[in-house]
Amino acid sequence: MNLSGKIAIVTGAGQGMGRGIAEKLAKEGASVFVTGRTFSKVEETAELINRQGFKAVPGQADVSNLDDIKRMFDECEKQLGQADILIANAGIAPQIPIKDVTPEIFEQAFNTNARGTLFCLKEAGARLKDEGSIVCVSSSSVSYPVPGMCVYSSSKAAINLMAEVAAQEFSERKIQVNVVQPGLTITPAFEGTLPEVFMNAMIEKTAMKRLGMPEDIAGAVALLCSDDARWINGQIILVNGGCFG
Repeated sequence: MNLSGKIAIVTGAGQGMGRGIAEKLAKEGASVFVTGRTFSKVEETAELINRQGFKAVPGQADVSNLDDIKRMFDECEKQLGQADILIANAGIAPQIPIKDVTPEIFEQAFNTNARGTLFCLKEAGARLKDEGSIVCVSSSSVSYPVPGMCVYSSSKAAINLMAEVAAQEFSERKIQVNVVQPGLTITPAFEGTLPEVFMNAMIEKTAMKRLGMPEDIAGAVALLCSDDARWINGQIILVNGGCFG
């Protein structure tokens, strides 16, 4: 998975899965522009990567703000060069039953997860190098619904369709677009917020008998960005350790 000479943008890279993905891409040789809503968090990510002898530059970007998305690409080009790779990872994960959903919760989730990803795709389709790679981060809960996750899972389901269409529309420039659907992964978004009984049930349903870690997802993302995956395009790939329920 040699990514030497590649330039990658990773959204939502301040912690958890995004941080793990950024670190993995850097270890494989990419220069990484790490972004997130909280600049201090992405600074931590960049410092972690740079201390290991790899290259990362932090930048603030809230993907629910369309001006931030454009500025994110501008800053990457200014500091590192034209990007080859976009990892559309930024998202929020409201855990709330349908009876308690408010318009504000719905709009916040869809503005970040669905709308934000769409306009990241739009910008990437115009500004990535030819033969670039895009990986969108969705969720296994799209395929295997979980109570209390209707708003989250619906916003992630929209991403799957967007990516499938983008893979066709961006084909003239040979830009690949794929999706990973992680299973339950130990990140700050979920850690300490889910009942232990639920987490144990998920472990029992998973062939590998454990929950995912950010590095598990990062490996699959890095593969999809590499030349070894040039013939994988428009695909939605479960990365969940063999959990089918």
